[in-house]
Amino acid sequence: MSSQIVELMDKAVQYALEIGADFAEVRGEDTITGEVKAVNDEIRTVSEVRNLGIGVRVFYKKGTGFSFSNVLDEEYIYRTVRTAMKIAKASKKRALIKLDLAEVETVEDRKQSPATRHPKDVSLDEKKDLCLRQCKTARNVSDRIVNVISSFMEYHGRLHYANSEGTKVSYEPLLIGLSIVCVAKEGETIVDARDRYGGSFGLSVFEEEAHTPEKIAENAANWALEKLRAKSAPAGKFCALIDPRLAGVLAHESFGHLSEADMVMVGTSPLAGKIGQYLGSEMVTIVDEGLPERGGYRIYFDDEGVPCTKVEILKRGKLNYYLHSRETAKAMGMKPTGNARSQDYSFEPIVRMRNTYFDAGDWKPEEALSEIKRGIYAIDTAGGQVEATGTFVFKAVKGYWVEKGELKYPLRDVALTGNILDLLKKVDAVCNDLEISSTPFGGCGKMDQRVYVGTGGPHIRVKEVLFGGAR
Repeated sequence: MSSQIVELMDKAVQYALEIGADFAEVRGEDTITGEVKAVNDEIRTVSEVRNLGIGVRVFYKKGTGFSFSNVLDEEYIYRTVRTAMKIAKASKKRALIKLDLAEVETVEDRKQSPATRHPKDVSLDEKKDLCLRQCKTARNVSDRIVNVISSFMEYHGRLHYANSEGTKVSYEPLLIGLSIVCVAKEGETIVDARDRYGGSFGLSVFEEEAHTPEKIAENAANWALEKLRAKSAPAGKFCALIDPRLAGVLAHESFGHLSEADMVMVGTSPLAGKIGQYLGSEMVTIVDEGLPERGGYRIYFDDEGVPCTKVEILKRGKLNYYLHSRETAKAMGMKPTGNARSQDYSFEPIVRMRNTYFDAGDWKPEEALSEIKRGIYAIDTAGGQVEATGTFVFKAVKGYWVEKGELKYPLRDVALTGNILDLLKKVDAVCNDLEISSTPFGGCGKMDQRVYVGTGGPHIRVKEVLFGGAR
């Protein structure tokens, strides 16, 4: 199928030029998304969806047009090109902003996934077994674990890109994840806890001691049992130690979105016009990249065929760069960073993050904890809310009250609130235990598109964070 897609893409590019396009690009996709879900000891869901099609974007006198087809037939593809061209001609008259593209070097490359035990080569029975092993382990931890939901997801295939400048690239995206939710009950108290692991790995990752189905299940079950006896988190301002998962969500949701250049251009980001200014502690560096060394979701090229570069958005506290597509880079006189991404072939690319994280520092986590006189250790996130100003509210999955450098007792209802630009100034320790993770469960949403991303960081300590909870 790949050869058929590539052949049709080449014809689409050539045809677009023949009918007058100044520039044409075509994206082809053939991917699989699969899921297995178990509830307690029973497999409840097995699904597999194939996404197959071609998307065409053309530029005509700085107007743009986009169309797509899920029918891989020459005449349908030509029709798709003509539709995109009609839209481009109409948009050049009506568009408030005339788009142009920053120059980039042409690239020809084809990347293969290096994964060991790729999910396409692993039987469905083995994937079911991962979920059933989780369920069995969690229920054996305690009879107070009354309900368990385990899920395995996979996303893989091949993505192609070609344009009229001569760029032709393709790579194999790969993302897997294993998650579990455990519900615990004692008397009238009912709580839940979850854990998960994933990234651009083959299934061999679940053979590693730290990431076996049993280990993930035990974590979630024990956290649920801890929450049964946990105290309500106090309300007020406290020193906080934030774990890598929660740090990653702060980097992505509260800061990363503000650095997306389309948001900067229209003036909705508080980072507009602040390149070179100090916005945080000199200990803090926030990175966005496509090919992290430690976990995450590996992206070789963006959806404009641009190789994914490593971007230090915030470098030692100073705003260093924005995340760019070719269009935003041209408009702002900067270089593209490989951040033009789309949900799939049927959407136009927009500026999106890839793997966004706090970079590692020099502290050891135990050292950062030992200096907290009174505070909270906040772990992971169960969701939250972020505004375009950088103001956030996040609920941690779990927490601990800290006194004199020691964990005293577990907390529930741990909610952090504040503004990311204030928080970054108060970071006084960045640890050396960088972790980056990603799973196919969910993704990041923007402008009605969802894409897979990675997030992470090391433990970070913040001098003062406002927590909600019992008063």
